[in-house]
Amino acid sequence: MPPVRTAAPDEAGTPLDLAGRLATTGTLTGQVDATLPTLSALGAASLAVFAVAGSRAAGVRCWPTDLAWAAAMRDVFIASWETGPLTLWCREVGVVPALDIHDVFPGWGTEPGMTITRGGRVLGELLLVPVARTGSVIAAYFLLRHERPFDDRELSAVRALQPVVVAAHGRFLRPPDPALTARQGEVLHLLAEGRTVRAIGSRLGISQSTVDKHVRDLYRRLGTQDRASTVRAAEVRGLLDGLEGERWQDLLFVDEP
Repeated sequence: MPPVRTAAPDEAGTPLDLAGRLATTGTLTGQVDATLPTLSALGAASLAVFAVAGSRAAGVRCWPTDLAWAAAMRDVFIASWETGPLTLWCREVGVVPALDIHDVFPGWGTEPGMTITRGGRVLGELLLVPVARTGSVIAAYFLLRHERPFDDRELSAVRALQPVVVAAHGRFLRPPDPALTARQGEVLHLLAEGRTVRAIGSRLGISQSTVDKHVRDLYRRLGTQDRASTVRAAEVRGLLDGLEGERWQDLLFVDEP
């Protein structure tokens, strides 16, 4: 594996440059790709990572690009969603100022479930930069390196940029409008799981005709005509994972343009 290089200033640009680019970038994917090298340069990180995770999916992008590693990290986030200490902590506290992970988890880098490795080496130093918690979805940047702890100057530089990134990403990482009743939401989630009308009725203790009525109401509210388009529209509107806008499950993953 070639050595990981950090971002050079001319590659990353200044925080002001980044703010301008984010303001005119029309997708979360584009914003993430612009942000990663800038954060990497500010924190002098070996690897910069953007991760998003929800109850139904997770995804990772990194800079410098490493598609296989990003895919492996995506699988780690999926597996650790319910019990992983880092995901649980992020879900609890939400968006807080960037911090050194050792301030929260003193055993980071050595204890089970608290290590990130690349190329057979533990990336024992981590700056965590939370950017969103909405519905069941969390998103954060990770600045990683092997040994030298991040210093106060690097942490301050990253914290100064964090509000710009949070505000810009907020165009895409936002809670949905409360468009559905509680019962419609239950039916929608069961439709997304592929359950039949009969199975949904049995699960919810209602008749098949009542389920059919809720399904018709979903079609009307979402402007759809069948199950597949209804589930897709619900994903885009954040009605399944609590995240509205660009379909975030498509953002981060191993297939690059």
